Amino acid sequence: MTTDLDTAAPHHARTGRPGRLAFALLTVTTAGNLFTPLSARLAEADGQGTAMAGLAFAAYVGGALPVLLAGSGLPDRLGALNTARLALGLALTASLVMVLWPGILMLGLSRALLGIAVAGTSTLAPALMAAQCPPGTDPRRIAARVSVATTFGFGFGAALTALCLLLDPLSWMQPVSGPIWIGMALLALTGLHGLPDAPRLTSVRTGLRWPAFPPGTLVFGGAICIAWAVVGLVIAVLPASLARAGLGAHAGFATFLVIVPGILTVPVARRMAPERAIRRGLLALVASYPLIAWGALSGSIAAVFVGTALAATACYGLIHAGGLAGVLMRAGEAATRATAGFFLLAYTGFSLPVILTGVVADQWGQKTALTGFGAVLCLAALILWRHSTISTGHKDFPTRPAETPDQNADQQGQVRAQGPGASGGQRAG
Repeated sequence: MTTDLDTAAPHHARTGRPGRLAFALLTVTTAGNLFTPLSARLAEADGQGTAMAGLAFAAYVGGALPVLLAGSGLPDRLGALNTARLALGLALTASLVMVLWPGILMLGLSRALLGIAVAGTSTLAPALMAAQCPPGTDPRRIAARVSVATTFGFGFGAALTALCLLLDPLSWMQPVSGPIWIGMALLALTGLHGLPDAPRLTSVRTGLRWPAFPPGTLVFGGAICIAWAVVGLVIAVLPASLARAGLGAHAGFATFLVIVPGILTVPVARRMAPERAIRRGLLALVASYPLIAWGALSGSIAAVFVGTALAATACYGLIHAGGLAGVLMRAGEAATRATAGFFLLAYTGFSLPVILTGVVADQWGQKTALTGFGAVLCLAALILWRHSTISTGHKDFPTRPAETPDQNADQQGQVRAQGPGASGGQRAG
């Protein structure tokens, strides 16, 4: 659905319901991490190690990659709302698999289905959210709404399961968080009824369509790649380290803290140029990792919690919200394909480093694995920092199709009235 974000808001969009759509996005992403706090225990119960838990975790990306690589035209065939309903249905199936047949292999199957569901909603979310907003809404506001809804969902699922385990430690095979989520999903499906749909693109063939990387967007994709690598490590590898220190019950809260506090930083990211947002996010990310690694290895849960909360401000506040806004500002008519490209790099970081770190942990120990991960993280952050200092004014990357001279004049007058901060044309650094 290669539609521009402004044209994705039809004239009747003022009757849209951004809150109902946000709840549906939150529900899908809540399922994404609902059962991940169980990964270490399920692997141990099945006689497997950290590497198998990492593979089950990364199966999520096995489901997401086909959607991100070639499925961005699906909303043009089915409609964005129908695609969102399909994603919720897949998430329901994935959760039922874990409720009925808990195990490490079923966790892998469940996460593969969730990868399809979350990737599908991630690529269509900006255009569908734009359809719920008044025409001409700032892409940064749309990106912020999508970021807040999905970010809270990713953290809420893990925290809900962790809370259920603390209240009833013997229920770790089938925590009550599963049935609670199923109720949320049914409510979210009901809430999608009657929402304005994003317009379908009918002027071109709506078959397979590859992700796009418009000029100036790769640095945002690289930043989200290493940010989500840290998130993936906390979700998939850290539980085993905490379990060895006798802190396994806190793994879900660590997942919550590496995601949800980022919501508090989203309004700050909205007011920054995207390059400035990701540069500050990279600083926070590098500063947070030593606390996470040292806390896990030494058994200091306080250090883990402080480190994960600091990482959240980088991963899901500054880098996620700022990076997505930067991509949308440069996407032109390829908003959905550019979003797919952004999340393709995000999920690459979310999976491959986790698998490699899990293998290293099984072969050479947790300390070697976490230290090596930190060294690669610092090197990648330095490279991205250098490339993010070159900023091009957002006016060079229109967020709408070609306009008439009169429209351009009106737009330039509005930009002058709002100042450079509103136009996003300030230089990062």
